[in-house]
Amino acid sequence: MKGAYLKYFGVAIIVLGVFACIPVGFHLGGVLGVAIFLAVSCIAGMFFIGFGELVYSLQRIELEIAGERPQYDPLTGQYQVPPKDNGR
Repeated sequence: MKGAYLKYFGVAIIVLGVFACIPVGFHLGGVLGVAIFLAVSCIAGMFFIGFGELVYSLQRIELEIAGERPQYDPLTGQYQVPPKDNGR
């Protein structure tokens, strides 16, 4: 699902921000620069994680309301509805 990619991207931002905060932060202005760079990278990462979770929740709601979308079968040239799984 699309939400999972945004969550992975957010985690990557946080991890790269933690690794890069010391060299980039000291270049920006000492300990305060390190703290600011670390805070900004954590906030940006959390934003993407939260947005990915929101997209995931909306996709689940859409599947509950509308059901599965028909998928195109190129061999027959028709749309086919996948069978519904009642074993949830």
